[in-house]
Amino acid sequence: MGRMLSFDLAVIGGGPAGLMAACTAAERGRTVVVLEYLPSPGRKLLTSGAGKCNLTNVLEPDEMAARFACNAHRILPALRALPPSALRRWFARRGVPTGCKDGFHYFPVSERARDVLEALLAEAQRHGVRFYSGSPVRELLLDGGAVAGVRTDSLEIRAPRVLVATGGNGYPALGGRGSGYELARQAGHAVLTPVPALVGLRTAERWPAELAGLVLEDAAVRLGPKASGRGELLFTHTGVSGPAVLDLSGRINRRLLTEKQLTLSVNLIAERDAEFWKRELLQWSRSDGRKQLGTLLARHFSRQLAERLCGISGNCAGLRAAGVPVGVRDSLIANLTKLPLAVTGSDGWEKAMATDGGVPLDEINPRTMASRLCAGLYFAGEVLAVGAPCGGYNLQWAFSSGFTAGSNS
Repeated sequence: MGRMLSFDLAVIGGGPAGLMAACTAAERGRTVVVLEYLPSPGRKLLTSGAGKCNLTNVLEPDEMAARFACNAHRILPALRALPPSALRRWFARRGVPTGCKDGFHYFPVSERARDVLEALLAEAQRHGVRFYSGSPVRELLLDGGAVAGVRTDSLEIRAPRVLVATGGNGYPALGGRGSGYELARQAGHAVLTPVPALVGLRTAERWPAELAGLVLEDAAVRLGPKASGRGELLFTHTGVSGPAVLDLSGRINRRLLTEKQLTLSVNLIAERDAEFWKRELLQWSRSDGRKQLGTLLARHFSRQLAERLCGISGNCAGLRAAGVPVGVRDSLIANLTKLPLAVTGSDGWEKAMATDGGVPLDEINPRTMASRLCAGLYFAGEVLAVGAPCGGYNLQWAFSSGFTAGSNS
C-alpha cells in the first residue's frame, strides 16, 4: 500500500471545475488536495476557444440555463451562485480582465487561455492546495453510505468529502477518459450513456468532401420539428461541422445509438426562404434570361457550391434562366432551403469538444452539488449530464458548479 494522507476535501480532476472548487474550498479554510490524471492540470483548458478561452457569454443565468439540454431548474442554483458577471470579476481581481468583441462571447483581454489557468493555479497555491499529478484515482473509499476518501496507485487519501470533476470523454489525449463515470457507479449512481457532443457530423452523401473548407456564414439546420441550429456551417472531408450543427451533434449521436441515420434539413442562407428564391428566379428570368442558372446562382454562393446545387437539382447549371422548367425550379428551391443531409455518425471522441450524457442531475442536490445517494460525495462540471451548447456555456458551468461544490463541501 502507498502513502496515506488526510485532507478535508479530495478533488478528482484538475480542470476548470476542479480548480475552482479547490480554490473556493481552500479559501474557506479546508485542506484540499487535487488529484490529476495527466502530468499537469488544466491541459484541456489551455486548448479551449482555440487557445483563447471563451470563458462565458453575455447571458444572465436564467436565459443561459434555458439553452442547456437539461432541465434548467437543475443548473440554475449553481449559475446564480457564480453568474457570468461574478465569474468575470473573479478573474479580473486576479489579473485576468475579460472583453467581449462580438457582443456575445467573453474572452480574456489577452486572448490567452494560459492566463486563465495560471490565475487558478496561483489562487490554489496561495491557499495551500496540494497537487498530485499523474495520479489516476482507481476507486472511492466508502464507509457504508458515505465517502471516506480515494485510492490511487501510490496514495490513499482519507477525506470526508470527495469531489468528482473528471470531465467527460472528449479529447482523450487531453484527459477525457470518462474515469468519473466508474467512480460514480461505485457510489451507486446511474450514468446516462456518454456520446460525443460539439463534434462534426458525417454524412452518407460524399459530395460535401468536394467542398471541404467551404463555410456558409449563416445557415439554419433542423432535425425534425423541435431541434434546430443556426450559424456558420462548414463542409468537411467527412460531412459538415461548424456552430450550425455542433449544438445538435450530442442529441444526434444519442439517437444514432438506436437509429442507423438521421436526416438534417439545411437552409443554406437562413434569412432567405422559398418565397425569396421564387422571386429571385423570376427576376433572373426577366432581366438575365439568357444567362445560365449556374452563373446566376454563383452570385450568392461559391461557384463550386452553385454547380453542386444545380447538379442535385436536375443538372440545371447550363439552363438559361428564362427556360427553367417548373419541376427543376422547385427542386432547386427545395435544395436551397431544405437541403437534406443523411447523418450516419460523427467525427468521434478524438474531436469531440464535449460530452452528452453522464451522471443524471436528479441524483445531485442542485444547491450544493452533493450526491443524493452518498454522503460527502460531490460532482461538478462536464461529468454531469447537462448538455451545454457551444459558446462559453461549458466553461461557465464548470466554474459555477465547481464554485458551488467548493462553497458547500
